[in-house]
Amino acid sequence: MPTIEINSQNGKDFSGDVLIVPVFSGRERHRLPLAISKVARQVMDEGDFHADPMEIVPLHHPNGVKDSRWMMLVGLGDEETVTLNKIRKAVGAAVRNAVKKGWKQVGVIAPATSALEHDVIQCAVLEGALLADYDFSKFKGKPAPRRLDSVEIFTNGDDTRKARRRQPLVEAGVVACHRVRDLVNTPPGELHPESFAELAQKLARQHKLGCEVLEGEALLKGGFNSLLAVAQGSARGPRVVKLDYKPKEKAKRHVVLVGKGVCFDSGGLSLKDASGMETMKDDMAGAAIVLATLAACAELQVPVQVTGLMGLVENMPSGTSYKPGDVLRSRSGKTIEVLNTDAEGRLVLADLLHWACELEPDHVVDLATLTGACMVALGDGVSGVFGTDQRLVERLLDAGATAGEHLWQMPLVEEYREGLQSHVADLKNISGVRWGGAITAALFLKEFVKPGVSWAHVDLSGAWSGRERDFRTPGGSGEGPRWLLEWLQV
Repeated sequence: MPTIEINSQNGKDFSGDVLIVPVFSGRERHRLPLAISKVARQVMDEGDFHADPMEIVPLHHPNGVKDSRWMMLVGLGDEETVTLNKIRKAVGAAVRNAVKKGWKQVGVIAPATSALEHDVIQCAVLEGALLADYDFSKFKGKPAPRRLDSVEIFTNGDDTRKARRRQPLVEAGVVACHRVRDLVNTPPGELHPESFAELAQKLARQHKLGCEVLEGEALLKGGFNSLLAVAQGSARGPRVVKLDYKPKEKAKRHVVLVGKGVCFDSGGLSLKDASGMETMKDDMAGAAIVLATLAACAELQVPVQVTGLMGLVENMPSGTSYKPGDVLRSRSGKTIEVLNTDAEGRLVLADLLHWACELEPDHVVDLATLTGACMVALGDGVSGVFGTDQRLVERLLDAGATAGEHLWQMPLVEEYREGLQSHVADLKNISGVRWGGAITAALFLKEFVKPGVSWAHVDLSGAWSGRERDFRTPGGSGEGPRWLLEWLQV
C-alpha cells in the first residue's frame, strides 16, 4: 500500500511524478487552480481533449504545476451525468496509465460538483487510484517495476475530515480486493485445496481469527458426501475451512459467508472443451472473497460476528471420478441425482449451506462462480443476487451501488423447481432445460437452506475480466469484499 494523504491544498505546489486532473466536459473548469484551469481550457480549445469519460491526455512540464514533471488530464464527461463510479473509473484509468509508465508519486485533484458530497468524491478518487495500483507479475521472469510509492489527494479547500475517517475502510477494502485478485490469478498448480487451506490458516493466525480445517475422515464423519463426491476424481484431497471473527464488543448480528472454492474445474467426466478450461482457475473466487473479507473484518473490527465457510476441491476426470447417474446423499440427508458432473459447485455448496444454517445465523450469504447462464444474462461485469429475504437482497444491492460493484436482483421462479425433480432421488443437479440455468441453480441451493433462514445467493458473473478496463487489469477482478464490507459496517 502506498503512503496516502488527503489534504485541502489545491495541487499547484505538487512535486511528484504526475498530477492527475479530472475534467468535466462542456464548461469552464471551476474550482481548479487558475493556471491549471488555463492549461485544461487551452488543450480543449485546440481540440486535443474533449473530456469524454476516461479520455486521457498527458502533458510534459505543464505551466501551472510548480514542480511536477507531468500533468495528466482525464475526462469525466458531462457534469450532470457524473457518478461516483465514473469518477473512480476515470481516476483509475489515469493511474493505470501512470503505473505503466513507472511513475510512483501521484497526485490527484478531487473534482467538485454540486451533485455529490465532497467527502464521497474524495473517497471515490482514493479508491480509483488504489484499485488501479495492481499488477500480477509473480510468475514473470522479469519482475514488474515497483508500483506507487505515494498517492496525494488535493481537495482545493474542501473539508477532508469525513474522508479521512472513512480512509481505513477504503484501504481495507482495496487490500481485500487485491488479495482476491492474487488468489484468483494464481495458477491451479500452485493454489489447490491443501495450499489454499494452509494460506487460510496463516491469515487466520495473522488476524487472530478462529480457524478449523476439515479433511479426510473428518469430512466423512461430518456427512459432507456431496462435496466429497466432487473431489473424488482428483489426486488432491478436499478441504473445508471454517473461519470465525468475533468483535470485541457484543455483536450486532451473526452472518455466515459461504464460498465455493473449486480450485480447478475441468468439468469432471462431463469434460469441458479446451477453451472452457482456460480460466477455470477462477472457480474458487467465492472462497477467495470469503477469506479476504474475514481478514478485513478483523482489520476493521466490524461490529458483526462473521463466520466463513469455504469448500475447497478440484473437479477432475479419472477412474475414481463421480459419474453421471450417481445418486449422492448430501449432508442434509436429501439425495441428489447427478446428471452432469460440470454442475459441481452447487454440490459443494449444498453441504456448506446446510452446515451454515446449523450455526443459527441472522443471515447466510453464499458467493460462487456458479453458472455461465448468469453471465449470458448479465455479462461479465454484473453479479446476480437471488434470495429469500427481500430486505437482505436490497441491502446487498445498496452496498454494491455504494462500492461501485454492480449487483442485480434475479428472480427465484418457483415454477422452475419442477425441472429439478428426479425419478430416482429427491432432486437432480441440473434441470436438463437450456433456459433459466442461473435460476434453477439458485433453486437447487435453496433446497439446502433451512426454511425461515435469511439467505442470499450471489452468482459471481463479475469475478473475471478478459481485458483491461478502467482500474481493472486482465484476470481476477477482485470484486466482492468491498461491497460485503459496506454491508457489514451498517
